[in-house]
Amino acid sequence: MTAGTSVIPARPLAAQAHALRAAAAFIEHAGIAGLSLIIDDDRITIQVPERLAGTDARIAAVALLAAAAGGHASAAGRWVTADGDLAGHPVHIFTPLAGLL
Repeated sequence: MTAGTSVIPARPLAAQAHALRAAAAFIEHAGIAGLSLIIDDDRITIQVPERLAGTDARIAAVALLAAAAGGHASAAGRWVTADGDLAGHPVHIFTPLAGLL
C-alpha cells in the first residue's frame, strides 16, 4: 500500500452496505430484471438500460420505480429521470430516450 491510500471507503462501510441491501430489495420487489445499479458516496443510481425494452416500456419502468421511491418521472432533454428515497438514501433513476446510446 502506498502512502496516502486507504482501504476504508469514502462512505462508511455500514452505510454503503445498508444502501446496497435497500436497493437490492427495491429492485427485487419491482420485478424488473436487467437494471444497472451504482451505490456511491452521494446516492443510489438505478439505470433502466436501453437494451431492456423500447422507449415507452422504459419510461413506464422509470415511472413505476419513481413512484415506489416517492418521486415522479420527468423528461429532461434526452433523458427520463426521477429522484426519490430508498430507506433514507437518495436515489436517482433514469433511462435514455431512444437512440441516445
